[in-house]
Amino acid sequence: MSAAEWVLTGALLLEFGLRLGLEIREARMVHGKFDRFTAFRILPVVNDVFPAEANFTSDNGGAFVNAHEKAHGELHHGFVRRSLQFGFALFCALSLGAAGVYLRFNLLELLLLFHLIFAVAKIGYHMVCFTEEYEADFLAAKRVQRGVATRALEALLVKEFPRTPLFAYVYRTHPTAQMRLDRIVRTCKKSRR
Repeated sequence: MSAAEWVLTGALLLEFGLRLGLEIREARMVHGKFDRFTAFRILPVVNDVFPAEANFTSDNGGAFVNAHEKAHGELHHGFVRRSLQFGFALFCALSLGAAGVYLRFNLLELLLLFHLIFAVAKIGYHMVCFTEEYEADFLAAKRVQRGVATRALEALLVKEFPRTPLFAYVYRTHPTAQMRLDRIVRTCKKSRR
């Protein structure tokens, strides 16, 4: 094995260990056992093509949900997300091209490098998405009464499969309902002052 293969293999083993540790932590803190998708989430490369778990239902949701979606449009979050996706794709293509040409990586090494870049970029993308969700929540809560926003998020909390914030940052594009509810309560208190 070449030095690059050793480094990539070590990084994959580290990623596997971190994901396994996250799944064990999640099982202990939330529901006491592994769910049926655990193996798909911890296996490197497989977790790239496996779709993320949805943490919300697609119902009409009332005034708060409508105001939230309208806020996404007004704040141009769709454009920002597509721009980030394009930027990450461009970065991956340039990195893979450079690795292929200058470092003479073979196809397997390029695949593993792509996976590692994608895994790190995905967490950064999730953080941006979380910020956008909080912005849309805040704007929507300003437009409807605070109690309406709180009740809508509490209703979502009941429907949502419980997850910890760390799990949400790694695997989801939306924060958990509890995270959103806590943020709404904090920001509404700050804006009253």
